[in-house]
This record gives sequence, C-alpha cells and structure tokens, in this order.
Amino acid sequence: MADTFAGQLQSELAAIQTEIDRLENKRRLIQELLSNESSGAAPSAPRPARRRATRRTTGGAKRTRRPRGLITGKVREFLGAQSGPVHATEILAFLEKNDAAPQSAKPMPTLQSTLQRMKEMGEIENNGRNRWSLLAGGGGSSPAPAPRSDAPPVVTSTTTFGTRPGGSQ
Repeated sequence: MADTFAGQLQSELAAIQTEIDRLENKRRLIQELLSNESSGAAPSAPRPARRRATRRTTGGAKRTRRPRGLITGKVREFLGAQSGPVHATEILAFLEKNDAAPQSAKPMPTLQSTLQRMKEMGEIENNGRNRWSLLAGGGGSSPAPAPRSDAPPVVTSTTTFGTRPGGSQ
C-alpha cells in the first residue's frame, strides 16, 4: 500500500513539474514578445510589483501641498468681484492663473467638490448649469447662521459615520 501511495505521489509530482515547465516556457515567450515590442533587451528577472507612484513636478521634486483654505479663499475673492453667477470653468481658470488650482490629475472634479462643500457651508450658491455666486447675505469666512432655537433642527444628512439610516447596528 505504501508503494502505491508513493507511486501516486511521484506521478502527481511529475505532473506538477510538467505544468511548472510549461508555465515557465510561456513566461519566457511572453517576456520575449514584450522585449521585441519595446525593442529593448529582455529583463533578466521579472519586474517587482509596481508601487504607487508619488506625484512629481517636472523638476523631480515632490509637489508641495497648497496652504489650507487657499482654494476656498480664492474662490470667495473671485466670486466677490463678479457681478453675476460664474461658470466653474472660469473659476478654475482664475485659480490656475493665481497658482491656486487643485493639484490633482483631474482638477475640475476636485474644484466641484470644493464648490459643493462651500455650498453646504452656506457660503455660495449654485444658480444652475454649473454657475456659482456668493450668497447675498454671506460670503464671509463665518459658517452659515445657526437655526433658531424654537425651530426644529434641519437634518442635512441621514448618515452618520459608521451607521446606516434605518439599519440595525
């Protein structure tokens, strides 16, 4: 019985070794194809897993983070100087001109989230079709006025961190 078990293990081991050889041959062929496409020599060893690249400027140094509140301050400044609602692309152009644009791969969505956050704080309003303006009474750095104490509270979100509305915890 031990001989048959050893024989089975030997045959399984041989099958596994055959599969390893087949996969190694396939890897070698793929590596050759890739090296022919890039017209360079094939790497001697497989490349290590890619790490998340850090953002770099053209000079090679890391980008410095914008000061906190720079974008919102410039948006307030720009909208305060306008006579009517302004499209988000004009706001972004102003920010780029003043070296205050969001430093992301896609600055427009980043600006949109900043504008939305300012809207929720009661500083600006969306007048439709992505046109923004300062609120008539506000626009300063102070948050939206507190609701009257005799009025019911206004719920702006039904989700608290870590909970779901109507669900059990």
